[in-house]
Amino acid sequence: MDQPDSTPARHLLIVDDEPVILQILQAVLEGEPYRLTAVGTGREAAAVIEEQGCDLLLTDKNLPDISGIDLLRLAKEKDPFTEVIIITGYASVETAIAAMELDAFDYVLKPLNNVFDIRKKARQALQKRDMALENRRLLSHLQEKNAELEAALRESQELQAELIQSEKLAGIGTLAAGIAHEISSPLFGIMGLAEAVDDEEDLALVREYAGDIVEYCRNIRDIVVELTSYSRTATTEYRTAVDLPRIIEDALLLVERSAPVDGVVFDRQLPEAAYVHARTNEIQQVFVNLIKNAAEAVIERFGGAPGGRVGIRVGQDDESVWAEVSDNGSGIPDDKLSVIFDPFYTTKPPGKGTGLGLNVVYRILTKYRGTISVESEPERGTTFRLKIPVVN
Repeated sequence: MDQPDSTPARHLLIVDDEPVILQILQAVLEGEPYRLTAVGTGREAAAVIEEQGCDLLLTDKNLPDISGIDLLRLAKEKDPFTEVIIITGYASVETAIAAMELDAFDYVLKPLNNVFDIRKKARQALQKRDMALENRRLLSHLQEKNAELEAALRESQELQAELIQSEKLAGIGTLAAGIAHEISSPLFGIMGLAEAVDDEEDLALVREYAGDIVEYCRNIRDIVVELTSYSRTATTEYRTAVDLPRIIEDALLLVERSAPVDGVVFDRQLPEAAYVHARTNEIQQVFVNLIKNAAEAVIERFGGAPGGRVGIRVGQDDESVWAEVSDNGSGIPDDKLSVIFDPFYTTKPPGKGTGLGLNVVYRILTKYRGTISVESEPERGTTFRLKIPVVN
């Protein structure tokens, strides 16, 4: 019977070597929206299955050539979603178990006391097939969407890493000016001592000058190591137990070497150790950004005059390590507090900031399941509060 739409009619294959039973089954099922094929031997049925397949196989178990159980196996090999109803006049527990183990839908006994029950079972079997096919389609669709989400997540993580790195590189420009000044002092000392060595005949003094030159070189090496450590890509690092107080000291050193911090007092209240599980480089970047912003806010208010203060506190409870970076600088207006973590938002004049610093801080902390909050009052100061889960 033709379908009202373009969907192909489902194929029902009937197999029975008794012509009367075959005619009865055809008559019962002819009024259904199926494409019916009726054959009297297993070989004919096998040929139909191989050439056309079927959605529902209704077969006698005991055929003269190929058994109904073998046809069940063949149909399932052709299409695992094919449903099968076995009909037999010789019932046994073993036969029923064999059919069910091969995933037969049902098992019907002859004589067929109620032939219209076969129609009901055929409808139920095809409904089961339709549900299985729909589940497969939904699963495939879900897998495709999951793959798309995984690809989007990877892209987001790559973009986040690039954003973090770009902000670091932008900050290096500011740090470089101060670090160049730091390097120039020992470099001039090295040059002066080297010239003095050339003219000095006293061996003891030459050795003393050589020792001073080595010490100056070590100072320059330490400065360069700090800068390269800050600038390298964080994705090259493994997560490890990061000692937060030590990282803050390193961040302070980097900020103090960037100009200007004249008149700013850095007040540290740090425990001996407090560990978080993270990449050292990224946690260092969090505190470089926060301390640098705090110092700039103090300078904006005091202009280098005494009175400016930046405070850094660290503590720990059972679940997290917390930190505060506070200042008594120019503060943030109330209407701007809700947008300070947005990318590219900045209160600095053009060319003085990327607007990514606080957004990068927020992204890094979120990555490590941490939190950050802010309180501020214009011309009174600002406090950032951070929480990061402790090392398990």
